Amino acid sequence: MPSSAIIDLATGLIFVFGVTAALASVVTELIARLIGLRGAYLLYGLRELLDGGGTSTDLGDAVTDYTDMKDMMSRGAGPGAAPPPEPHPSATGAMLGSPILRSQGMAGQISSRKLTLAPAKRSYRLPRMTADKTAGSLWHQRRSLPSYISATSFAEAVIDLVVPDAAGKTTMTDIQQGVNALPSGMGPLKPSLQALVKNVGDDVDAFRAAVERWYDDHMDRVSGWYKRYVAKITLVAGGILIVLLNINALTIGRTLYTEGAVSTAISSVAAKGTSCPATGSQQACLANLQAQLSAAATAGLPVGWGTVRDCTADGAHCNWLDRRGIFSRHGNSWEQVVLVLIGFLIMIIGLVPGAQFWFGLLSKIGSLRTTGPKPAPGGS
Repeated sequence: MPSSAIIDLATGLIFVFGVTAALASVVTELIARLIGLRGAYLLYGLRELLDGGGTSTDLGDAVTDYTDMKDMMSRGAGPGAAPPPEPHPSATGAMLGSPILRSQGMAGQISSRKLTLAPAKRSYRLPRMTADKTAGSLWHQRRSLPSYISATSFAEAVIDLVVPDAAGKTTMTDIQQGVNALPSGMGPLKPSLQALVKNVGDDVDAFRAAVERWYDDHMDRVSGWYKRYVAKITLVAGGILIVLLNINALTIGRTLYTEGAVSTAISSVAAKGTSCPATGSQQACLANLQAQLSAAATAGLPVGWGTVRDCTADGAHCNWLDRRGIFSRHGNSWEQVVLVLIGFLIMIIGLVPGAQFWFGLLSKIGSLRTTGPKPAPGGS
């Protein structure tokens, strides 16, 4: 079994990586809420699914798009049907303007959001979005967008859109006629629905379930795009936090290795550490993480830009950079700068696995600490 000192060293480092990653994640979530990132990506994902990335969508015209699309459905399809008018309405706008989705997950109507989503250059990159200033700032309107639409609601909105007559019982014949009436040049909506209609036969419930799977599969891809985008914010926000709080992996590791009392104290603090749950107040979680980091600093962990111990000795002559630990009063200052930068870089790289990874590893280290041979029974 590893020695207690090694376990304390590993526990302290893992705890620091976990708390730092959790702090970066909480700050990232606050930034995402501030700029309405989830709602923007949901809108982006719907546009990619229904219209393709080469079109623009104006939410102010959503109800009009829905009305125009329903009018096209009522014209029917076939050799005698009138050709749909140009330009075609946005399928994304028509879906969001339907009675089922136009007010879902938000206050008011979707058409009150005067936002225009521009064509996307790359599938994972958030496209440019512009806002009508008379309706509020871009970020304010993005924050009011719905951040989630269920697959069930989406499927019901699709059926409502392609069936021109809501009276009576909807049949697959009605759905197929409505799908065929969609204009061919408006994006992937028509061929996708035609494929789903072909595969389900005459079962409306099977069609509804197929639409739900189609939507869920695409939203899984959108979730991946969102995580890829947010990971960049996490690295930037985490890097700023690491520098501001002076969380340096090499300095912390050296302290934990050379000072057993500090290492033991940090292990006690780490035993109480937990990551932030997915649900709950992010502000409360942030305050809890800050309290844990403060407790670790109180226990002797070198966090923050206070005066380093070397400059507190009697007769020590240190300038400002020496006292912050950036330079060394003993010479070789540029080597010290390189070590500081390497320590910061290690901490930034430690953000990549995420807080759940580090706190899960911390739990396993705690289990390792409790293992060992059973104590001998006492004499009778």
